[in-house]
Amino acid sequence: MERRKFLGWVGVGVMASSLPVVIAACSGADETAADDQSTDAQATGESTSVAADSTVREDGFQSFGTIEELDEKVTILDKEAGVLVLRNPENKQISAVNPKCPHQGCIVKWDAEEKYLDCPCHGSKFDAAGGLLEGPATEDLSIYEVKEEDDLVLVKLS
Repeated sequence: MERRKFLGWVGVGVMASSLPVVIAACSGADETAADDQSTDAQATGESTSVAADSTVREDGFQSFGTIEELDEKVTILDKEAGVLVLRNPENKQISAVNPKCPHQGCIVKWDAEEKYLDCPCHGSKFDAAGGLLEGPATEDLSIYEVKEEDDLVLVKLS
């Protein structure tokens, strides 16, 4: 066998054998970040995830929990639907935002002491209604229409 062919096959073998390691490393990082965020949320009394009622009503709203649950947990986060519901502690107004920071897509979390939404990746800050307070993000969080009805928190995603 020629030296070039041999070295070519060795290179292919090294690449093929390292692929599962790379895939596992990438998957583990996502799970670790989710676990870290879950731990942070539990430490601050926030909800980590609440399954949304998959039934969309005729008016386009769907339930994301109860008012009692929101008052108890501070926030209701549904990562699958891309919704973070919270009650502003100062004026008791309920808001629903897309929790992905417009800077690079990290999930924001509520800082109860400072009373703002904080991006853990690069430090962008948003008010309780999703308005940008401090960058590096250059846009507000996307907001959704939200209302209370029969002790339910209803959000219109479209």
